Amino acid sequence: MKVEVVSALKDKISLFVPELPGYGISSLPPKADKRTVGKLILEALQEVFGKERPVIWCGHDRGARVGHRIMVDNDPAHNVEAGILMDIVPTLEQWRAFSNPVASAAYYHWPFLATDLAPAMIETMGGRYWCDANLNRTKGGNEAGLAKLKENQAWDHYCTQFSNPECIAGSCADYKSGAMDEPKEQESDQKEGKKVKMPICVLYSATNLGRMHDVPEIWKQWADGELETHGILYVQKVSRARG
Repeated sequence: MKVEVVSALKDKISLFVPELPGYGISSLPPKADKRTVGKLILEALQEVFGKERPVIWCGHDRGARVGHRIMVDNDPAHNVEAGILMDIVPTLEQWRAFSNPVASAAYYHWPFLATDLAPAMIETMGGRYWCDANLNRTKGGNEAGLAKLKENQAWDHYCTQFSNPECIAGSCADYKSGAMDEPKEQESDQKEGKKVKMPICVLYSATNLGRMHDVPEIWKQWADGELETHGILYVQKVSRARG
């Protein structure tokens, strides 16, 4: 059945996989807020596929937050009809979780990158070193996943981008907007009843994000349309010596 579905969709579905503006080889966006960045991505998509192509937004982490903003805005010109958001709760909910010291330590980069001192401090430390250290800190225990992350020198390439001052500036600006602008905007959205009304699927790590948040219950408060949530459980295999 799965093979039949994939075959049927093969000539009907296209993938458009952009970089978030300002995070690497792309130029810095005029503003770092999620709405501006989302519009730039959709403008690029429509330049390739035209303005009539329906869109399913699929994003992880920062890209998922951009998608969340775009789906709440629900501009008909964007033709976004559904979304897949991976491993996030809304930004305002994540900040609220920082009252838990464990969450604050685990997500220390959120408040750090939002400060004006962050770009200079990262450059002084060395952007490449900073990136490598943080990837090692958050890589998790899934050896198969880690091997995939390191394939084709992907890990090294990712760290190399942070040798570029523009990449450091762009990523810090994103987090600063996520601290100064997004929470206020999302709080206003909730008061006004502005929620995601299109179908969305939220995928999340049950052993990481799911330990900090009741992800399904949170998203029920932020979505008015069809909602699916799926926690992905990683169980580490332990080999035992036989005697």
